[in-house]
This record gives sequence, structure tokens and C-alpha cells, in this order.
Amino acid sequence: MYSEAIEMTTLPNGVRVVSETVGHVQSVSIGLWVDAGSVDEPAPVRGISHFIEHMLFKGTEKRSAQQIAEEIESRGGSLNAFTDKECTCFYAKALAEDAGVAMDVLSDMVLDSRLDPDDLALEQNVVIEEIKRHEDTPDETIHDIFAQTLWTRHPLGRPVLGTAKTVSELDQGAVRGYMGGHYTPDRMVLAAAGNVPHGDLVDLASRMLGARAPQVCGRRERAAQRCAQGRPERLAQRARVLQQALRHRKRPARRDPGWAPRR
Repeated sequence: MYSEAIEMTTLPNGVRVVSETVGHVQSVSIGLWVDAGSVDEPAPVRGISHFIEHMLFKGTEKRSAQQIAEEIESRGGSLNAFTDKECTCFYAKALAEDAGVAMDVLSDMVLDSRLDPDDLALEQNVVIEEIKRHEDTPDETIHDIFAQTLWTRHPLGRPVLGTAKTVSELDQGAVRGYMGGHYTPDRMVLAAAGNVPHGDLVDLASRMLGARAPQVCGRRERAAQRCAQGRPERLAQRARVLQQALRHRKRPARRDPGWAPRR
């Protein structure tokens, strides 16, 4: 059974805010979850969800890659992200008093990333090297083989990283197009656990995420079908559970702008 301290609010534009207030700690873990993963990718752009995860750390209109990392880490916090088959999550851990800073950095990354073509070309090489390392690691590759065998001809059977070929062919237009269709308010969940009142989190989300225009979830037939099946609420529930786990999760800091997440 979930704690009574867990609350959920939906902003007018569709962003869901889920939080568990933990008053006896002095920290907070905040995650911005997007309903976009490898299961959503057309064949020609497989791996684009994971690639976008990398690109959003490369800088925004008001922050460089270094500033993104330092703004959180200089306060003793950490910033990271991961991509799964059905979602992408950008998260920060910080002191409770720095919840606003963490929210500002996360929202800036997701809503106002530069997606510079030069950075894109550099990050393609980083991700392709990550794919090669993954393919050279049997205890990682076996999971891909299992998924492909279990989910034959189904999107769930695709590897999250994509392939070297599809990643090498991505360009700025493909990235912006994919984000335009998937990084929409109705597909976002802001989840937090820690010493932050739910009302304060809703106020932060309203200021930093509420300005993005709402978009009908069913713009495309497939997206409409998912909404009818309740996928957004399942994502909110999953975010609520996993965000609590992130309070205890240890991952390396993304200090180097070219750092690639472990899998």
C-alpha cells in the first residue's frame, strides 16, 4: 500500500506532478519522466530516445554542458538520466533547499535544449562507442537476445541503444521532430520524494513546465490508443514507485560532457 504522503496533481496542460513528502530527511530526489522510449521509435530512427537523453546534457539556450553539471554538483547534488523501453527519465538529487534549482535545471534541459549540430555529431560517436561496448559485453547482450526472442516483431524486442547505423544517420531535424511528437506535457510526469511539500512542487512545476502549450495525447492514432488504455496513468504510477527508489540509488556523476551512462 502506498503512503498517504503521496499526492498527485495534474496541471492544466497535462503534466502530472507526483510526490511523497518525507519530512525527516533534508534532501529531495526529483525526476522528470517522459513517456518516450525505444518502443515508440520508428525503424529508421531506432535508438533516438536514448540519443536524445545524451543530447539534453549538451547545453541549453542559457546553460552550457559544464554549467548544467556544475549548477547541481556545486551544491552537493547529482544529476543523471536513463532511457528504458517505455520511458526516459532525467533526475536530480539535492538538498531540500535546492529543489527549485534542480527543477530549473531539469526543465531547462528538457524544454530548451540547443541540440547543436556540432554537439550532435560528437555525441553520435559517443553513443556508437557505447553500442560497441554493449555488444562486446555478453552479460548485457544476453538481455537483448532474450527480449528479441520473447518479443519477436514487437517494439519491446528492440534494443534501447538502437544500432550504429540508425544512430549515425540521425540529424537535427529527426531529433526535433521526435521531441515535438513525444516531449509534450501530456506525456510528462514530474515525480519527487523527499522534504518538499506537494504544494511547493506543484508551484515549481506550474512556473517551469506549465507554460508549455497542452497537446492532445491522441495526435497520432497509436498515441490515442495508448491513452485509451491508460498508459499515462501507468507511467505516473511507475514514476511514483521508482522515484522513491532513486533516493537510495547510487550512480556515477555525469562530470564529463561526453560521459556515457552505464547499462
